[in-house]
Amino acid sequence: MNIIKTTPEDFLNGLYFIPTFRGNILELDEKGEFEIINKIPIIRVVATPNLKKTVGRLIYLIKDKYFLFKNYENAKWLKNLLKYINEKIYFDKYYRAKKAWYRGIKDLFYDIKTWNFEKAIGKTITLLKILNPIIVFDIHDIRKWHYKKSFVRFVKELRKNKISVVIRFPYECYEEMKLLFPEGTLNVKASIKYFAKVHNCLVSDKVAEHLLKLTNGNLETIYLILKHSKREIKNLRELKIPWLKILPHIVNSKYRKLVEKIIELKKFKIEDIEYRVNYKLPTLYRYLDELVNLGILVKIRYKNKVRFKIKLNRNNLLNLLKNYQENYEHWTTIFLVDNIPTSILLKRNFDGG
Repeated sequence: MNIIKTTPEDFLNGLYFIPTFRGNILELDEKGEFEIINKIPIIRVVATPNLKKTVGRLIYLIKDKYFLFKNYENAKWLKNLLKYINEKIYFDKYYRAKKAWYRGIKDLFYDIKTWNFEKAIGKTITLLKILNPIIVFDIHDIRKWHYKKSFVRFVKELRKNKISVVIRFPYECYEEMKLLFPEGTLNVKASIKYFAKVHNCLVSDKVAEHLLKLTNGNLETIYLILKHSKREIKNLRELKIPWLKILPHIVNSKYRKLVEKIIELKKFKIEDIEYRVNYKLPTLYRYLDELVNLGILVKIRYKNKVRFKIKLNRNNLLNLLKNYQENYEHWTTIFLVDNIPTSILLKRNFDGG
């Protein structure tokens, strides 16, 4: 929930996925959460194949929030009730407003209990549409659900009414979720903005998107870029990329130690670097030739001796960064960031890899 609570505005008007640890999901006996952050209500409940229970949990969390339902003019259900409640609130007659609200909520709970589908869903959608929250559904292993259609239809109905939905689920279920909700997206941009904020940086949407495109979600690389940039990065001009710092992290891990020594020396002969790394001579020659092929080094022959010089070509480095085979999958950024407490994120030594 860290990402959603930090940048709730990034989760409005869409259906978003957040893969997570199983242990980070609400248990079936937990009531859920209701919070208002940046004037945006966030409702978090556990969802099950039993739609009646899922709807009941949603209503339970808003049953005392009668003062939040003000924009009722276009309501299809409960319009007269909400009009009466708001009039009583306007004239400071809170007791009458509460009494009317709880009578209406009692009727709604009865509709849910008896599963009067049209009334239960109609009233629920009406209340949620007026409240305009972000609804966060925590789901356990959906692959084991015996019946999924009712929940899928309910989510689609919420989106049809422009209600924002986030689904959190064990990361093992990602492929199944993509099949059930092809319109669902991974809000990696929000996770990068959250990661930056944890490290005292504020980045714009454009910068977050560029960092994603540039690093494919590699947190170590993002951290190093942020560390050498301004505290507030509004546009791409203010984004500084410290290539020498990043280079050891975007090559194959077998080269990392060697590249770190190369950066220290800048220009060297074999004998200058041989004693600094614990490689056999044939392995060292092979690695150096491979780095030459990658465009990181230049081989210079002078007076029957071979020298190497570091070469930083921006286009080569960008291609190297984009093609880095050890980059994270897009969803993994969310998976990592949403589960690492802020205190650990701050303490982690990203410089050390």
